[in-house]
Amino acid sequence: MKFTFLLFFTLLTSHFNQTENENFLVDNNQAIWQKTYETELSKEALIDKIKTAGKFENINISGDKLTAEIKDLSIDYKGYGESEMSTPMYLSRSFVKAFFMFEFKDKKYRVTFRNIKFVQKYDDALSKMGEITDIENFALSKKNTEFKSSFLKKPSKILNYTFSEVTEFKNDIENNKW
Repeated sequence: MKFTFLLFFTLLTSHFNQTENENFLVDNNQAIWQKTYETELSKEALIDKIKTAGKFENINISGDKLTAEIKDLSIDYKGYGESEMSTPMYLSRSFVKAFFMFEFKDKKYRVTFRNIKFVQKYDDALSKMGEITDIENFALSKKNTEFKSSFLKKPSKILNYTFSEVTEFKNDIENNKW
């Protein structure tokens, strides 16, 4: 009986933690963002959309993987439904810079953001324009092994929204009927 309860509790909390983290994971003491999408687009069409999106630099294609960098990505707290005053300062006053990888497989693609950094947009009393801070400073605790509860509240949700908006590619044919 105790074993059944413990198993149920473990499964319940692991599912809760997965949804609570908004696609963020800890991998080798580093916060990463990873999301899998289903798509009707071919691999070639996806690659074309990624290249023409204009948001990605240093694009390299190797087999079923595409790697690139993203720089000066504005964090879309307004699109998420927040104001600048209700958004943590490190988000509202920064751009995102990151390395990412697209992996393609069977009408799906998985996106992984690594080396996520915040680049200060302008000078203020606390920091200088161009100052770079790793996401781990705000997101991780306990020697970079778990997420801070403060990060899991609003910041992870805003970043999840921003990253999803940049990496979800849909077939535009249905929307452009004429």
